Amino acid sequence: MNPSPRRPYSIRRRVALLVGFGALAPTLAALLAMHSAFEDVSLHLLHEHQLLAHSLALHFDYDLRESQAGLLSATGTLEDWAAGSARRALRVLLLRSPILEAVVVIARDTGQGHKVLWQELRHQTVDETTLLALPEIGAAFVSGRQDVIRLGGTQRFALLLPLRDPDGQVTNLVVAIANPTVAPWLAVLGQGALGSGTASLLDDQGRVLASLGGAAPESRDDIVAAAPLAVVPWQVLLRQPRKEALGPLDTQRTRLLVLSPLLIVLAVLFSWGAAHSVTEPLSALNVAARRIADGNLEVAVPPQPDDEVGRLGRSLETMRVALKKSMDELTQSHAVLEQRVEDRTHELRLLLTKFVSAQEDERRRIARELHDEACQTVAALGMKLDAAAAAPTFADVREQLKEARAFASRTLAEIHALIYELRPSVLDDLGLFPAIRWLADHHLTPAGIGFRCEFSVPESGLPSEHQTTLFRAIQEAIRNIARHAGATQVLIQVEERERALQVEIEDDGHGFDPASVNVPGPSGRGLGLLGMRERMSAIGGSVEIISSAEAGTRVVLRVPLNGESRG
Repeated sequence: MNPSPRRPYSIRRRVALLVGFGALAPTLAALLAMHSAFEDVSLHLLHEHQLLAHSLALHFDYDLRESQAGLLSATGTLEDWAAGSARRALRVLLLRSPILEAVVVIARDTGQGHKVLWQELRHQTVDETTLLALPEIGAAFVSGRQDVIRLGGTQRFALLLPLRDPDGQVTNLVVAIANPTVAPWLAVLGQGALGSGTASLLDDQGRVLASLGGAAPESRDDIVAAAPLAVVPWQVLLRQPRKEALGPLDTQRTRLLVLSPLLIVLAVLFSWGAAHSVTEPLSALNVAARRIADGNLEVAVPPQPDDEVGRLGRSLETMRVALKKSMDELTQSHAVLEQRVEDRTHELRLLLTKFVSAQEDERRRIARELHDEACQTVAALGMKLDAAAAAPTFADVREQLKEARAFASRTLAEIHALIYELRPSVLDDLGLFPAIRWLADHHLTPAGIGFRCEFSVPESGLPSEHQTTLFRAIQEAIRNIARHAGATQVLIQVEERERALQVEIEDDGHGFDPASVNVPGPSGRGLGLLGMRERMSAIGGSVEIISSAEAGTRVVLRVPLNGESRG
């Protein structure tokens, strides 16, 4: 069972869809553009927050490097420490540094444990017992590397700087205690606390060393940026609520989402009205078109408004009037065509009869010539051979054989003449132009008619079937001249004109009226010319006959030349 064909969309539905899509597409495009802009702004804000966090981290790295460099410069060597110049330098560094609160010098364990050799405090004392018990202190004596450690239970951290003797052994350890919550560092963090967001300094365990801001609760949607410090394994963390950073853009996006359904409803109503205004006059034109399709050309197409549909209606009415006129003319032409077909059929029937009769006549002629000439010559040849066989002497035999040879030669010539009548070998052996010259010589010379052949083009490259057709048409024209024209001279010209091979055969005979032989008569007059036209028409050629009693007859044969036929 074949599936039912899909029903095409009506114009009303198509107009509604197109208009609705025309309104919906810009809305969707605006939403997509708004979403893309929102994402771009989000990425831009995240990039700016990341740059700000990186800038704060660079500032803290700078302060830490400055403090480490100052401690390294102030401690000097053990001799400086023994002379007291190092202590004075450390006091000066403590007073100038914005983050240092105390500097403690610890001596290496000599059997009784580490001990504090010297300390300088800015605000409060240092619990020496707790400080000496830190495992990082002992590890610094062993490794001899500078380090930064977190003091447990507080937000403070310590910078560890080993002092070595001339043998390279660590003898003392300088511990500089710093507070990250001092005003300068908090002022730097304050630059990262945007709006109601927070700016924090975290250690390697994620614990807060210093923090500012935090008016709004943390959320997953917050914009977060982090930047590590290079000197210590800490990081600066910035957080800001997304709604606060992208508030205006979120508002615009919400408004667009609210307006989108309203725009869609308006688009649907407008599309329905547009479809109705278009389909009503089209329905009237559809009814009129159906009447015309059913053959009712009498009822006029109803007038429509002066718009595109109205112009379509007027065009339809013009078509109806023209179609009605054409139908009337077609009815009249049909009767004429029927008569022409009947006449053409009668002509072809006469032509077929003529061809059959000519074929039978040709067969009778060939049979008569074979009987009267070839057969008799062959019989005489047989008699001569019998006489030669019965001759008493060799001389008589030789004489009889000579006469038999003459009979055989004459029989061969008669057979060759019959073959040339049926199919001249000159057409196959030498080509079309020599065959035309042979035709003129074979038919006109015996009738006492002089001829001249002028070939102004090279040997034609027509296909063999075209050459045969053209040869037969020329043969019919030359035969007619020899039989009926009463001419004394014939001119045969072959030339190329307008991509066609043109053959003109002109005689100076008494001529005839070409109109009198357009339709063959009962006697068969005109069938030869009709056959010429049929032959030439079969290969796309044409025949033109110009004749008068004063100027003789001129027959013009044209065969088109194309790339394939010319070779």
